[in-house]
Amino acid sequence: MSLPQVVAWLFVAEVSGGRWVGEIYGCDVDRLEDAALVERALRDAVKRLGAEESTIRSVVYKFEPQGLSAAALSPVAAVMIHTWPEDDASATLDLYFYREADAGEVLAGLAEAFGARRKDAFSYRRHPG
Repeated sequence: MSLPQVVAWLFVAEVSGGRWVGEIYGCDVDRLEDAALVERALRDAVKRLGAEESTIRSVVYKFEPQGLSAAALSPVAAVMIHTWPEDDASATLDLYFYREADAGEVLAGLAEAFGARRKDAFSYRRHPG
């Protein structure tokens, strides 16, 4: 199935899924500032939310003197991060997914990847129909 076909299918199918919003604090600043590491972690998270590697696109924008925003997107999942190294080495994470997935586990994996000492999260579930 091509990418446009998948996107069209998502709009007409009975699709479950949801959104998790996370805040992580006390991260390892070197990890949080490593654009390549952040991109790999987000792409891995999107795969764990059900995407095939070939469908994932990602972008990272590095701020000066510090911080970054990044996103990894696919037809079935998306993960975004915005970092604040100067504010308790913190970051916000948004996870969107359109299939059943253990998003809490994926969020915990991201917190671990960035060396977070603390995390908070809440979720929304979709219930189409």
